[in-house]
Amino acid sequence: MGAPVINADEFVGFILVLIRLSMVVALAPVLGSPNILTEAKAALTLTLALVLAPVVHYEASQMTMSLWGLAALAIGELFIGLVLGTMVRLVLETANLAGEYLSFQMSLTMVNLMDPQSGTQVPIVSRLVYIIFVLLFLFANGHYLVLEALADSFKVAPVGVLTLDRPQMFTELMLAVGRMYILAVKIAAPVVGLLFCVKVSFGIVAKAVPQMQVLFVGMPLYILAGLLVIGFSMDFWPRLVGQGLFEAERALARALGILAPGARP
Repeated sequence: MGAPVINADEFVGFILVLIRLSMVVALAPVLGSPNILTEAKAALTLTLALVLAPVVHYEASQMTMSLWGLAALAIGELFIGLVLGTMVRLVLETANLAGEYLSFQMSLTMVNLMDPQSGTQVPIVSRLVYIIFVLLFLFANGHYLVLEALADSFKVAPVGVLTLDRPQMFTELMLAVGRMYILAVKIAAPVVGLLFCVKVSFGIVAKAVPQMQVLFVGMPLYILAGLLVIGFSMDFWPRLVGQGLFEAERALARALGILAPGARP
């Protein structure tokens, strides 16, 4: 029994599939975490490529063998992977943004921790909210959403077709960023509203009793009130994460429609 014969078109198709998968795995929430070993992510990418490559349809007639043509196709695959990974990643980036709002209101902006995701210092509240959102993301099967969108992308936008001429995609990405800010405001709204009332109350007290050290009295109260409201508002967070994943799923469907070869650029 001889070894299987792989022609040049099939090999190039496999490489393009591997490029798209590597970008998605690198950017996707949880899967692309720096806490996961690079070897494990490489093994996952290669495994997915070996599973998907035999069933992926590719345009052999458009599979150019020139160096510049292959480079253009590789950039197109990187672009598709960038879009898919970013669309879902923005759901969890909402947690960091909401944590920034909460930390500022609770006067905890100087209390920072090292974030292994970005390698930078982030407020401790941002880290707390992010960990809770990761757990909710996994509970809601958000990682399956990434893999499902990835599999659908090969049906809608097959490898070997250049898809860089889609300006509507940048509009869709901007809309996704806008939804991230809206969701972050919804998460932080209860704490922001309560602490606004508390600060107004302390302002009145400071005018009525000038001898009172409002700064030293108010700061622990801001932290306590903020933590209490965060604890009570966590009941609504699964609904908000589910809403964010639902919007991300719809955005991914629209993005794949834009990337389809028959879509008008």
